[in-house]
Amino acid sequence: MDKNAIDQYLQSLKAMGLSDDTIAMYKQQLEQSMQFSSQWAGQLNQFGQQMQQFNTLFNNDASDTDDDTPAILLNPDSQLSNQELWALACGADLALLNGQYLNDLTTGFSRQECRNMLSQWWDIDSKEEAQETIEWLFTEGHRIQFDIIWQAMNTVSIKESKAFLRDHVVKDEMEEETALQRLRNMRDALELFQERKLISKDTQPEMLIWDFARIINLSRGSFDAGYLTQGEAMGYILRCVGPIRSMYNSWKQLSVSYQFARCVWNGIDEEEFVDMMEGMNLLLTDANSPWVKMPWD
Repeated sequence: MDKNAIDQYLQSLKAMGLSDDTIAMYKQQLEQSMQFSSQWAGQLNQFGQQMQQFNTLFNNDASDTDDDTPAILLNPDSQLSNQELWALACGADLALLNGQYLNDLTTGFSRQECRNMLSQWWDIDSKEEAQETIEWLFTEGHRIQFDIIWQAMNTVSIKESKAFLRDHVVKDEMEEETALQRLRNMRDALELFQERKLISKDTQPEMLIWDFARIINLSRGSFDAGYLTQGEAMGYILRCVGPIRSMYNSWKQLSVSYQFARCVWNGIDEEEFVDMMEGMNLLLTDANSPWVKMPWD
């Protein structure tokens, strides 16, 4: 993606009504990514290799778990403030799927369970590794890669998009397949979400929440694992609020964007998609849901 393509992308964000601060944040991220374009292929390869890893508790692949109906789980002993509860609620999509408390910093899992999962699926076994991973999600994550694929898909034909990814992103056949699969997933997700009237034809789902929901979840898991103090974990979670508020304007928009990114990551499975929609509807309507108890504004 050259400077003209970046400018075109930023103009599309402005046309969508995003704030100047949000657009400036995206511009900085894209320019930084352009400076390290030679690293993209490796990142996308890692992106593909991690797909199965993240499809577990910390990303919750429904195909690998018992078919339990999601439930609103609340800790009666929670002492969080309203501000902290609101910030925590931004990760409710993922927390609900994982069977975690929706109203407390603790997930409800044991220290050893969290340590095992962090080690196995994130390669986190220490405070330093937890902090490094969380900072990576803040500064880069996968949202920039998603945005690049989106632009490749929507500014030119699919055939030209494939050529762009081959020429500028991938270095070998394995990396090529990873990038092209993300492209196919995004095309299919776009068609499905438009068909279900979850997004309009002129809307680009903003996938910042994909990384930020995982920041919230990782902060909670790292706290329960004993790698982060309560103040450190909550500090990371509260740090998510500003960018999230700048990007989204409702709990539903946030949730739809998360679900869209999840489909780009995993591909579309009909049964899992139904579960995702049921979870979103539960969070939007259940009297005990933090989204019902706390208005977006």
